[in-house]
Amino acid sequence: MKIKITFLVIQSLKHLNFSSPRYFQILFDDNKKIPHRYMSTKNEEETLREIAEKHINVDFDWLQKDVCGFRRLSQEECEVVYVSYLPEINKSNKSGLFIADCDLKKHEIKIDTYYEELLSRRSRGF
Repeated sequence: MKIKITFLVIQSLKHLNFSSPRYFQILFDDNKKIPHRYMSTKNEEETLREIAEKHINVDFDWLQKDVCGFRRLSQEECEVVYVSYLPEINKSNKSGLFIADCDLKKHEIKIDTYYEELLSRRSRGF
């Protein structure tokens, strides 16, 4: 069975009002996808670390990482989704970019409704 590890990294812009549509920004990779990787010879934590170290300039051990979702994508594949919330840190992304959900259309990004649901559920408790 293939296991896909997806890492939702959310940056909060504290200088904006919490009600601003740009307060939360989602990290997308250079292909405008949510960062992910398939597990191979490494365990789940090592795979998640690889994703983080490729995309963000924040120490992996410092990050608060929580499992926020799990789903079966097919008979042969499942996905574990992690989320991490960061304060705004200058140059925190190594690759990709942080985009507010209100700007997704402008960047021609369509986010999977599953991720939208996970993010909506998490942000209510943030």
